Amino acid sequence: MNKTLLYTVNFLLLMIFSACSGADYGSKTADSSRPFDRTIQPAEGSLLNLALPVIQNFSLSNGLEVKLVEHHELPVVDIRLVIKSGSFVDPAGKAGTASFTADMLDEGTTTRDAFEIADAKDYVGARLGSGSGWDGSFVTLSTLKKHLDTSMEIFADISLNPTFPTKDMEKIRERRLTRILQRKDQPITLAALAFAELVYGDSHPYGTPTTGTEESIKSITQSDLKNYYSTYYKSNNATLIVVGDVTESEMLPILEKYFGSWESGMIPETMNYDIPEISETAFYLVDKPDAAQSYLYFGHNSISRASENYINSVVMNMILGGQFSARLNLNLREDKGYTYGARSSFSARRSGGSFSARASVKTDVTDSSIVEFLYELRRIRSEHVTLEELEHAKKSIVQRLPSTFETPSQIAGIIGSQLLNDLPDDYYSTYGEKIQAVTMQDVMVTAQKLIDPEHMTLVISGDIAQVKEAIESLNEGNVNIVGEETMPE
Repeated sequence: MNKTLLYTVNFLLLMIFSACSGADYGSKTADSSRPFDRTIQPAEGSLLNLALPVIQNFSLSNGLEVKLVEHHELPVVDIRLVIKSGSFVDPAGKAGTASFTADMLDEGTTTRDAFEIADAKDYVGARLGSGSGWDGSFVTLSTLKKHLDTSMEIFADISLNPTFPTKDMEKIRERRLTRILQRKDQPITLAALAFAELVYGDSHPYGTPTTGTEESIKSITQSDLKNYYSTYYKSNNATLIVVGDVTESEMLPILEKYFGSWESGMIPETMNYDIPEISETAFYLVDKPDAAQSYLYFGHNSISRASENYINSVVMNMILGGQFSARLNLNLREDKGYTYGARSSFSARRSGGSFSARASVKTDVTDSSIVEFLYELRRIRSEHVTLEELEHAKKSIVQRLPSTFETPSQIAGIIGSQLLNDLPDDYYSTYGEKIQAVTMQDVMVTAQKLIDPEHMTLVISGDIAQVKEAIESLNEGNVNIVGEETMPE
């Protein structure tokens, strides 16, 4: 049976079922005895209690730290090896080395090639993964408990014995270069890349994509990957996170067996980088001729994840642009109809981060959209939010929290994030209380500290010929053209 016929049969069955059951999917009420008015917004539910997992800490004989959470709902185990170094320590001129190194871990070891690794994990139904971000690199394993020992052997093999085979390296390199080429056709990506370089400068790690540039990816050698691995993949620069249907007494001998002999080493000191000051608000236009939309990306550098202002910033941003009912979206989408969605966020990392507000808007309302963005960014600083906005934002944040601790993989990911951002194990035990304690005054003061529309980088990716003159007429800042020669690949 082909797909078209199958869909037709399913549709007819649904209609027959609807007719027999008396349901009316096209009307406002599915049951006349239970009227439902779609014009009335459902009431918010009560706050949910969050039972946070208990983190057990212990170390292996070689000093490797382990964080374990017992999660006995299903017979599965998730393990995450976190390396406390990522793209922030990429060698100069070799952006993308950390992520390239992580991508290559399962391409070959001293005892297996890529196909043998894939066959071994598939035989026991295990899932392996690896990757890298700004502040850390990771290797992950998800397996049934009954296959834990076999899966751990494969997991340890790719973590401790990678060989970075040249043949597979060239395959990964070509894949990365293809993705870099694809960026040039994506206005959203072009705007984000230009924003990062303009805010941080090309000498700061945050100013370059974690996946590298065309020039840097072409220059990375097998020796670069081996050097990065041998420098940062050390037992004293790592933590094992275990979440699942296990106990410490069960895991300790298995972890000792596979990771107990992993050597430690000297880890280079992380450099400090200066971030260029933004003397005044300025526009930077990235040309995409004949684009039907303009992508707006506004912001500046901001706080680290461990900042004392972070909690307040979460609440403030939820009101400004962190959800569908936030001010930016209600203004630009619901009221003006300029966009399908307008958002803002803080990208808070270990060594700082950025604040940004973003939207794709119709080309002919690019200037009008800029006006509304700046209006909302200034208003959140100058006027108290309403009590209704504040309480709705706080409820939204707290009520979403339990869903982020549902699975072993989610829990392991959160613990890894806490680890890389220097947050304590019990960080989330008081998170809800701290969110609830934020006041209207806190929101305004935080906005005044962390959002500065008068010292902001405003990137617009779109058809310059159609928008440049209108943007200049706003008199909100100098207008600059970002050319191919100044764009990150």
